[in-house]
Amino acid sequence: MIRMRHALTHLTLAATLAAGLGLPSTGFAANGQTPRAGQTLQAGQTLQAGQNLPLILKDKVVLDHADLMLSDVFANLPEGFDQRLADAPAPGERMVLGARQIWQYAQAFGLNWRPERSKIAVVVTRASLEVPMETIADKIAQRLATEYVEDEFDLDLFGRSSNMFIAANEGMQLDIHSISYDPRSKRFDATVSANGGRMTQMSGKVVAMVEVPMLRRHAMPGQVITEDMISWERVAARRASVTTVTQRDDIVGQTARRPLTAGVPVRLTDLKPNLLVTKGELITLTVRTGTMTLTARGKALESGTRNAVIRVTNVQSQKVVEARVIGPDMAIVEPASLANLVALNG
Repeated sequence: MIRMRHALTHLTLAATLAAGLGLPSTGFAANGQTPRAGQTLQAGQTLQAGQNLPLILKDKVVLDHADLMLSDVFANLPEGFDQRLADAPAPGERMVLGARQIWQYAQAFGLNWRPERSKIAVVVTRASLEVPMETIADKIAQRLATEYVEDEFDLDLFGRSSNMFIAANEGMQLDIHSISYDPRSKRFDATVSANGGRMTQMSGKVVAMVEVPMLRRHAMPGQVITEDMISWERVAARRASVTTVTQRDDIVGQTARRPLTAGVPVRLTDLKPNLLVTKGELITLTVRTGTMTLTARGKALESGTRNAVIRVTNVQSQKVVEARVIGPDMAIVEPASLANLVALNG
């Protein structure tokens, strides 16, 4: 009878302590332990926590679930003794359990454990992933493009990290709750949240962009720029000027006027036409008809690039004809009129 009274007293104290900690007070055995499913404890009967294995306190706990359980804090917890202790920390945050709080948990659930020293702690965190700044920038850019900005642009988000976290085992739902934009300063402010978590203020600036050709490799003076030598890159408009090349025809087929560096915008003044015919030089003139091809020597009166129409003097007849440049020191007379034939043949 005395043993029974002590057991009931222990149960009452454990239940009272559990209630004070916000824990369930039902299902406690005489020693404060929770019986296994289907288990019946007689008065005075006790269970040895750990089933002869010592309880081991974990110093660091990383949760992949929404609840902090007793088994998350202690290793070797017997089957059927697990209990929910608290909500898991929010992603990106942590919870620290001190020696006194851990001992209270152990007492509440009848575990045979006492702290070996007062300065012990269990750090509890949630397995989390930080939301990338690039993901946030993309989401804000979509909203800005829909409501405010029409031209090509990028975003410059202030800050190095988002300080927004989601659980590692969850997908990501990014929401923009509000956004404002000042077209004069190009600045914006947005309120963002991930997976329904806390709202975060994000600020930044809209950066106007332009697509320009850049050299894949260095070019030397006199080198002709070909299609395979360039790649198109998006750069901040502030890096470009009115003299920056933005059109294909302004660079392909042109000649480098000076050494050109790869990976930087090219200026119109860095290039010059690729002259296939130089004024004053002798060239080969060709006239094609349906039945014949005539050639003659001519002296260029003008310099010309490919497909440029220039004036040429027939060396033999000293008469002037117009011809289209088709290659180095080569031009073709088109259309081959009778006057052209006469001019070529003197």
